[in-house]
Amino acid sequence: MELINYYLILKIEKTADLDTIKKAFRKEIALYHPDKNSSESAKAHFDLLVEAFDILSHPEKRKAYDTLLSSKDNNKPLIIEAKAEQQYKEWKKTSKKRSNTYWDTSLTELLMLDIFLETGLFSDLLSETGDLFDGIGDSLGDIGDLFDVF
Repeated sequence: MELINYYLILKIEKTADLDTIKKAFRKEIALYHPDKNSSESAKAHFDLLVEAFDILSHPEKRKAYDTLLSSKDNNKPLIIEAKAEQQYKEWKKTSKKRSNTYWDTSLTELLMLDIFLETGLFSDLLSETGDLFDGIGDSLGDIGDLFDVF
């Protein structure tokens, strides 16, 4: 199993807090999004950025990942239980799906998502057609219906 150093991908220190991780993600994602970068290697790096953010921004995933990385960095034999390896593969698979969604979203819409990433509301905000603005409008309409506001 290949273990990628996500800290290097996001160009941050291992001690970075969540705000630093978010800032690094926004900065890097803007450089590799198709709205700004049409190079052949942009998609692969974009996928790695989303994967790095997805793992490092979640405390449980980050703790497990740091344990794996520490073993690798210290040249200790890396014995990974089948369960841990499967979990890591699942994280990568989930990140790939998220990356494909982000890749197809305009950069402006993607950068607006920052307020929703931490709470996990992104998937709920896309409309059935995958449009972020329609999804936000639908969500606001649902909230308005609850309180009879709109």
